[in-house]
Amino acid sequence: MIHTALYAVTGAFLASLLRGFTGFGFVMSAVPLISLALPPTEVVPLVILLQIEVGLMDLRAAVRLCDWPSLAWLVPGMVIGTPIGLLVLTSLSANSARLAIGLLIAGSVAVLARGVRLPPRPSRAVTVGVGMVSGTMNGMAGISGPPVMAYLLARPIDTAAVRASAIVFFMVTASVALVPMADKGLVTRQELIWALAASPVLFLGSRLGAWGFRRTEPRHHRATALIVLSVLAASLILRALVRA
Repeated sequence: MIHTALYAVTGAFLASLLRGFTGFGFVMSAVPLISLALPPTEVVPLVILLQIEVGLMDLRAAVRLCDWPSLAWLVPGMVIGTPIGLLVLTSLSANSARLAIGLLIAGSVAVLARGVRLPPRPSRAVTVGVGMVSGTMNGMAGISGPPVMAYLLARPIDTAAVRASAIVFFMVTASVALVPMADKGLVTRQELIWALAASPVLFLGSRLGAWGFRRTEPRHHRATALIVLSVLAASLILRALVRA
């Protein structure tokens, strides 16, 4: 029991630290870490609860800074794309889905690294399209962040607005995901207890990450986000090729 608690708390802290600095990456870092301590059926609902919990801690500040016009079209696109991703998942093997997502993320990183930029206010079609790609990836593998982060990073907006927009978007996606999980009985008393117990480390990690964000230059924020996306792409591609 002690080892389980240690792994879970450490995973929650490290994930909240990354998310506090970049505004994203909580789910994709927390799931593999906490999976060392708990079975998958418990990990995913717990991480969703933790994502909402850590989001609430920064929501007040993020609401003031986020890019609401973009979120107004990203979120509907995500809702549309999620069932599409589920349909694709049924027609592809798990490895094929991982490989496709990994290559898509890698391509996005390559484009961003070359300095490609979007206009200050992209068209609604582009924004909805990004949301749909995000939702499709969410339905295929539970990973919705990379397309949205690529979209935000390619915009000529302040890094604080990028971080705030990411925080609000992932708070919304986690809240939407929690509804069917609760309906299927996956959110149990045990998950609620774990989420409550993790509150202090979530708060500490989030605050330390935010402290680091405020004391580093914008180019470091962008570089960190690109590194995290690159690691995610490489891990998905490698996992798909190894298990092929």
